Amino acid sequence: MKINIIYCLTDRDHRTIYVGDSRGRVFSWSVTDQPGRAVADHWVKDEGGENCVDCGVRFSFAERRHHCRNCGQLFCSRCSRFESQINRLRILRPVRVCQACFNILRAQQMSEALEVSS
Repeated sequence: MKINIIYCLTDRDHRTIYVGDSRGRVFSWSVTDQPGRAVADHWVKDEGGENCVDCGVRFSFAERRHHCRNCGQLFCSRCSRFESQINRLRILRPVRVCQACFNILRAQQMSEALEVSS
C-alpha cells in the first residue's frame, strides 16, 4: 500500500506524530521515553476510513470498523477475523489482526520457533 504523505506534525510536547495522506486519513504514533517498553499508538482514526482496506465494503451501523492490532488499518469483521500474538508490541495473547498481518506474524513465529529448536 502506497501512502502519499501530505503533512507531518507533532504535538506541543513532541510525543505524538501525526501524518496525513492524500485520501484524508490521519495516522498517529506515540513517542515514549522508554523505547521498546510501551506500546505505540499506530491506529488509523475511525474517521480516516469509510471502507475496509481489504475488500472495500462500506462501513455502517451494521458493518463496524475493526482495527488490525498490528498494522492499525481499518477492516470489516470478515477481513479482520484472524488472531495472533504480536511479540514486537509485547502482546502475548491472540488479538484481532488482518489476514496479511496474520500471515506475516505466523511466518515470523515459525521462523523464531525454528531458531529456538536448532
